[in-house]
Amino acid sequence: MLVPTCHPLCQILKLSAYLSISLEGNGAFSPDYDYFSLVSLLDACPVLETFNLFVSQDRMKHDSVLGDPSSRLRQMPEYRHDNIKNVKIIGFCSAKSMVELACHILENATSLECLTLDTIRAVFSIDRHIHKTGECGHIGRHMIREARKALLAVKRYIVGIVPSTVKLNVLEPCKLCHALAV
Repeated sequence: MLVPTCHPLCQILKLSAYLSISLEGNGAFSPDYDYFSLVSLLDACPVLETFNLFVSQDRMKHDSVLGDPSSRLRQMPEYRHDNIKNVKIIGFCSAKSMVELACHILENATSLECLTLDTIRAVFSIDRHIHKTGECGHIGRHMIREARKALLAVKRYIVGIVPSTVKLNVLEPCKLCHALAV
């Protein structure tokens, strides 16, 4: 008789209180990656308390949540995350699937205390953005524009659903060093 066993990685995930995922570099992951699919991974980690997602792309290649205002956000209410307290999404952008992930976490992580959405990857690479002169490092115009789109997505889809018990931190480009003509 064959007895099903869980893969060793499954055992690790079931016992992990900290999970950090890094999706970085051009070609390192599909530009069509569905960030919302991470919901099922979070569900596989029942004792997870801290989740960090690092995303770095030169250009956002996903469909923006701002593109079609009639488009509805997907939901997975059957997935509840009772222990997640802290979530950081470094490299947050206006990709529809990333906004869906953030909304899902806010609506289904019942112990959530803090959600940090970093539109410029400052938490992950602060040394690359601030020089000894006190000025920020170079960030391409397209990334600044995407950060602004991400901020608009936060205002439109996320701010209104943040529970009163959750602290929302949103990091944006420095207005002095990264001002763009409108």
